[in-house]
Amino acid sequence: MGEIRLKRIFSIGAFIFLIIVTLFGSEILADRYLQLLLRGNYHLAYEMQSVRARTLYTVDNMVQEFQQLEEEYGNYLFIFSTETSELRGYTVYIFHAQFERGFIDFNVVVDDQGKIDTFVVQTTSQPGAIAEYIDTSKFDEFEITIGDGRYRLPAVITVPKEIDRYPLVILIHDSGALDRDSTVGPNKPFRQIAWGLATQGVAVLRYDKRTFVFGERLSQTSPSIETEVIEDVIKAITAASRIPSVSSIFLAGHGLGGRVAPTIAMRDSRVDGIILMATPSRRELQVIIDKQKYISSLNKGEIGQQTQLLTDYLQIALEGKLPPGAPVLAATAGYYYELDRMNPIETIRELEIPVLIVQGDADFESTVQDYIMFMNALWTKINVYFQLLPGLDHYFMPVEGEISTPDNYYEFRHVDGRLIDTLFSWIYIFD
Repeated sequence: MGEIRLKRIFSIGAFIFLIIVTLFGSEILADRYLQLLLRGNYHLAYEMQSVRARTLYTVDNMVQEFQQLEEEYGNYLFIFSTETSELRGYTVYIFHAQFERGFIDFNVVVDDQGKIDTFVVQTTSQPGAIAEYIDTSKFDEFEITIGDGRYRLPAVITVPKEIDRYPLVILIHDSGALDRDSTVGPNKPFRQIAWGLATQGVAVLRYDKRTFVFGERLSQTSPSIETEVIEDVIKAITAASRIPSVSSIFLAGHGLGGRVAPTIAMRDSRVDGIILMATPSRRELQVIIDKQKYISSLNKGEIGQQTQLLTDYLQIALEGKLPPGAPVLAATAGYYYELDRMNPIETIRELEIPVLIVQGDADFESTVQDYIMFMNALWTKINVYFQLLPGLDHYFMPVEGEISTPDNYYEFRHVDGRLIDTLFSWIYIFD
């Protein structure tokens, strides 16, 4: 097929889609149309087209084009990044997609009226779009739901093929309203970790964070670590424990998730081991203060006035001088007071299950100093293991220079294979 170029004219015929575009942006519309085509829902996609477009691009045309695409490039895997630009009053979205045997760019153009104007499919070259340590033929993925009642969360379990019994890792997010992949910029570190581990024979469960799915509803209540993190991790443990093939359950917490993981393990005996990935040993507010100062120094060479005012306010909260209900960033002072009571070092001292603490030495958020604090406090514990990985940032992606910057997060990169090997080797020992 070489290069596929399909230029079609589309528009929105249903009022509901105008509402969607108005409320959520034209990218929602573009993505919806593309997903319908990729999933073979051609009749629904057809209904989204204008009268003129329907004469140019019938359901039969759709079937033929996407069957040809599948025959040449295999199954669709995922969209790994999206670009957006403006062209003569039109918004252009380029969805970079990974197929089994190549890469496809889907170009969707949306006009100033919120209508899909043009759709172009073309082959492209995206070397390295998938990490070399990942073999998608060695695992399957299944959509599941964790929990019940009011806050049911969509999740996915990645399961190695042709293995009767396997350990399972539950990934726990860092701070913020994050999806199952812990998406940052064009990167999806949790998905890479899941696929890398599953390639080697370890199942992984990851889920959309409650604040990601129910952010608007939760904004009306006071946040807490219990409701934001702990409750849902325990639900994930319950879901994992019901899988007959699971031989052991490990928690792998990233950043704040690592800070909370020891507390969860202390409460739930079904946890067989925990992993702290890029987890600060400093108090959370202290981490935020130090991070703000570092970022400000990068931008201006010195601490700016706004940053100084913010850090002064955070310092007051750090000293416990604010009432619990006082606003602090996107939470309250009480939220951070609750975190302070979950001291990971003190909790790990009481744990008897295996613990792995892994850190990148180029991380500006959770730093080498945090890692050293863990080592100094816990080196006598025979169940605690340490691994420092040179040249890696907060997401265990390689960077140039001694310390990473926030700009690195928006460069398309891979989680380093050394992290995958470290996690797998350790899990294999204690499974």
